[in-house]
Amino acid sequence: MYIKFKGSKGLITELRAEFIAGKQTGTLNNSETPVALITGADGFHIRNFNGAYFYFLQQLFNKKHQLLVKFDWYDPNTKVKGTEIGAAGSNFTAANIRYSTLGVGYLNYLTENVKLVVYYAHVKNEKTALPGYTSDLKDNVFTFRIQFRF
Repeated sequence: MYIKFKGSKGLITELRAEFIAGKQTGTLNNSETPVALITGADGFHIRNFNGAYFYFLQQLFNKKHQLLVKFDWYDPNTKVKGTEIGAAGSNFTAANIRYSTLGVGYLNYLTENVKLVVYYAHVKNEKTALPGYTSDLKDNVFTFRIQFRF
């Protein structure tokens, strides 16, 4: 979904959203689809997954300044939750942990081909019974980027 409209002062507001869901083949320790045949005792794991992202973009002052707010999540295995992951005998690894992110950023279009981006992402993982994942990890990310377009 994509909605874009111009406000009374001529500044543009955008809303973007997408939801994804399905089945994905991975390994015991990774939800990514393997690019090569698996050998040995690894085996394939088929997981039901879902995820989504939602963007709010608002021009500030003029077309060169923009506010960005983004929320997303990815759940690589919708059939297990929380402390089921890592429970004795469950065989559920970190590859099954759900993550969500709330991000806030500022964009400044210095020129038509140069963009400055300041962004902070608050990443939150599902609390599980796995050692190292019994609470939210300290994995928030601050980025400062200069992007060039050719």
